[in-house]
Order: sequence, then structure tokens, then C-alpha cells
Amino acid sequence: MKALHTARAIASAERGAALVMALLVLIVLTAFGLTLVGLGMTDFAISSSWRDYSKDFYAAEAGLESGVVALRNLLATTPAPTPSQLTGIATAPTLTDTRLTFGAYTITSAAPTYQQTFATGPYKDLFGLASLYQIRAQVNGIGGTRADLGQTLQYTRVPLFQFGVFYGQGVDLEMAPGASMTFNGRIHANSNIYLGAVAGGSPPTPGLGIDSYMTTAGGIYRTIKRDNAPNCNPCAPPNTPYPPSSYNKDYNDPYIKDAAGAYHALNFDSKYQSFPGTTWASQSAWANQANTTFQGRVKDNAMGVGQITPPIPDLFFNPSNPDVVAHKLIEMPQTGDSAALVAAKMYSQANVRVIDGVATGLTCGTVPSGAITTRTFYDAREGKTMTATDLDVNSLRTNNCLPNGAVVYVAGTDTSTNPAVRLVNGSQLPSEGMTVVSQNPVYVKGNYNSVNKVPAAILGDAITVLSNQWSDSNSSQPLDSRDATGPMTVNAAFGLGPSVESTYNQGNGQLENVIRFLEDWHSNAFNYSGSIVALWHSQQATAPWISPGTYYRPPIRVWSYDTMFNTTPPPGTPMGIIMTKGRWSQS
Repeated sequence: MKALHTARAIASAERGAALVMALLVLIVLTAFGLTLVGLGMTDFAISSSWRDYSKDFYAAEAGLESGVVALRNLLATTPAPTPSQLTGIATAPTLTDTRLTFGAYTITSAAPTYQQTFATGPYKDLFGLASLYQIRAQVNGIGGTRADLGQTLQYTRVPLFQFGVFYGQGVDLEMAPGASMTFNGRIHANSNIYLGAVAGGSPPTPGLGIDSYMTTAGGIYRTIKRDNAPNCNPCAPPNTPYPPSSYNKDYNDPYIKDAAGAYHALNFDSKYQSFPGTTWASQSAWANQANTTFQGRVKDNAMGVGQITPPIPDLFFNPSNPDVVAHKLIEMPQTGDSAALVAAKMYSQANVRVIDGVATGLTCGTVPSGAITTRTFYDAREGKTMTATDLDVNSLRTNNCLPNGAVVYVAGTDTSTNPAVRLVNGSQLPSEGMTVVSQNPVYVKGNYNSVNKVPAAILGDAITVLSNQWSDSNSSQPLDSRDATGPMTVNAAFGLGPSVESTYNQGNGQLENVIRFLEDWHSNAFNYSGSIVALWHSQQATAPWISPGTYYRPPIRVWSYDTMFNTTPPPGTPMGIIMTKGRWSQS
């Protein structure tokens, strides 16, 4: 009996121990399960919080982009906005998730405007007036989440007349001089550049020499557009590089100086490593070769070059005809113009206006006799008689009729008479400089700004230079009766346009003929120092360029960039715009 009792006690004890163990295991499993539930709930909370924050972040980022657009629109019309104007555009965008709200949304000036010289990059050595703006967007989300982002935008105004040559969007730059030509100024194009030296030569006197930077927001091509092969299949669309078969091997290589001042041949281009037919393996291969050969002085869009936008508001919104839009810079205000466009036009910036022969803004009161007259003459290129408003610059100067820093707008409005503007007796200008602007074709007769040179500019639909020998009375006579005398000197920046864009078998005369002539210059020199800015195609002087011998024979072109503009630009110089996003921050 005692043994049986003992066995039962042992069995009972074992059952008790098993129960305890089961309870312990259950407790452990319960704790583990609760831990897993807790972890899951924590992960869920973290995931939910991250999801909510992500919504806040992307909403704030959208707010920054909205602010960038609003600021660009304001700066296009108001280069120096006031704090109240900045506050006026700081309107937070509407968010699709109504549970999100903007806690803060501001657009402020981050620093006073200062002059900046670009130390690196595609615009190296250019200077501009830089302004910094800060956009802040804070979004409050669900459950206390919040995203607070900031974006700096740098707005730089670059005087266009600090380029030796500047071509706008939709106006391809072509250079193919028949005689040796060397250009010392910086060259930039918002579209493509096409180069081919007709004249032979090598350093130190190349057929075509470029002594400074050459940059383009398009590509650089070793051909001329009028030589596009007619039997190409398929033919290249407009403003694109042509197939290898169209590359005319009769052209000699242009030469471009590197940073050390040594010439190197441009015997390759943005598309072709060699001619004909061998293309680059990649755009980086072209960029490496160009940077190695020219030490960073030849750059296209593959190297980060973007457009420098002329100061017309509509050019910031991808216009379909940017050359036509750019022409508005020199046009009179028209019905339907926005207030921003009217403010941007050179007409609005002029302090003297002469419209249909009637002058306003002259500081001499009464117009001196003979200072403003109407003349007619025949333009053999246009094939029509022009009715010109003649400005006798010397008469206006000596009678103290022009204010300091004169910007003179001159135009005729009766299109049936072929209105034009002509500047005569302009060898000496007012001491503060002078800029003349017209929506009509402009003619410069005789030496201009050649005595006591000052900052000067002329902007017109087209610009034609007439020699000191020019006579209206024989303007309709054959070319052999229109002899030019020389040498002749013009010191002024030119804002002008070629008549058309080149197409197959029809060129526009290239850069070397963008300044127009109507006489037989024989071996006389035309000395030009200034800056050539071509933002538009002519809208009034639209007759095509025809090879020399028909209505003109060219002078010896002695052309250069006027380095005076590096420090003292002409009155009313148009400013190109570069906008770059700067530092991005997260609070």
C-alpha cells in the first residue's frame, strides 16, 4: 500500500509540474505574440507616418515648383520686384488631398542684386547682374506630420552686347566667308551653329578664325545649310544636322583658339567624328574631344549649354515662332499686347521718340531745321523705293536735343510707303552714348561714332550700311554706278535680322552678310567694331540675299568685338536671362 501511495504522489507531482511548464510556455508564447503584435503595430504606425510624410513632402515639392513658375513669370516682366510684389505671387497651389494644408508659403529676396562674373561652366567669363530668391513651402499633414522645403532660384541678367555674336532661338548661325575673316569676340547661339571656311588659310591667318569662346544651346556642324543634299532619303528636318552626303568637302576647316591662344582646326563636329559618315559613339565622346582640343572654349548642349533668353516675356513659354516673338522687342505697342509685353519693348524704354516725323522727348524743345527730314531712295536688294526718316545726328547733338543716355525710338507707320530710318552725319555722338531703335529697316550713311567713340547701339528690322559716297539720286542705277568709297568706320552694337532662314540652294548670306550692302565696295574696307545680335528674321526687309555682283560687291571686312562693352554697355542694352535653380533644403 505504501508503494502504491508513493507512486500516486509521484504521478500527481509530475502532473503539477507539467501544468506549470504548460503555463510558463503559454506565458512566454503570449508575451512573444504580444511583442509581435506590438512590433506590427509599431511598423504599421511607422509605415503610416512615413506614408503621411511622403504625401506632405511631395505636396511641398509641388509648392516649390509652383513658386518657381510664378517667380519666373514675374521676373520676365519685372526684373527688380518689390517685396510686396513677391508677396503677391506667393499663393500656395490647391492640393488635391484636402487633409493637407500649407503652414507656410513664401517667396522672398535672398540677397541684394550684385554683379557676378561666371568663373566656371559654359558661361565662363561672362558677367551679369545676379539676384537670389528663396521659395519656402511647408505642408502640414495628417496626424502631426510636416514637410518643410526650401529652394533658391538665381536670376541673372546678362547684357547681350557683351557677345561678339549672339543669335537667338530659331535663327541658326552660319559662317562661311569667301575672304579671310577672323573674329575676336565671344560667339553664342540659342540654336545651331554651321561653319565652313570658303577661303583657304592656316594659322596665323586662317580662312575663318574664331579667337574666343563659341557656345550653343544646339549643335555645332561643319557644313552650311544651303548645301543640304536634295537627294537625301530621308531628308533631314529643318534645324537638324544633315546627313553625311550633304557635307561639302570643298569647305576648309575653321580654326578656333584654345585657352592658351593657339589655333586648332575644327575638323569634326557635334555629330561626325570624321567626314563623311563616321559618327561619335556617344555625345560624351564628342564632348571629350572638343574639350581636349579647345580647352573648354567650344561647347554645345551636350556640355550643358542652355539658352540665354532675350527679355521678351513670351519667349519664356516655348513659342512656336521664337524669331517672330523676338522681333516684338523693337516693335511699337500693338492692340492686344499684354502690359508685360508693352513694358518689355524698347519703345517703352525710349526717352526720345520720332514717329512719322513727329518728335517727342527732345531736350531742345524745337526741332532744329533739317535735323529730322523725309527722303526717298531705291533699295536694289528689296527692289523698291524706301521712304526714310532721316536723323541728322550731328544737328541733334550740337543743339543739345538728346538727353544723357539717349534711347531714341524712330518709326514710320504707313507700310504702303516702305518706311525706313536713316542715320546721317553720325561720326560723333553725344558724350553719354546713344542707342537708336526702329521696327523698320535702318540705314547708316557714312562713318558712325568714329570720333571720340562712346557706347552706341542700333537695333532695327535690318541694317544696311551706305558709304560716304552714297547718293540717293543714282540709287536706282546699275551696280557699276554705285561705287563706295572707303575706308568707312562704324562703332556700334547692331541688333538686326537676316531676311530668311537658309534652305537647300538658298542661303541668307551667313553672318558675313547679315550687315547689308548696296554698293560696289571694290577693295575698300568696312571697319566695324561692336556686337552683332540677331534675334529675329526681318519682317519688313524680306528680299532674299543674292550672291555678290547683283546688287552689291562686298568690302574688305575688318570686324571685331568692341571690348568697351565689357565695362560700359550702350544705353538701354537688352538683357538676356539665365535662370538656374540653386540650393535645395529640407527643414
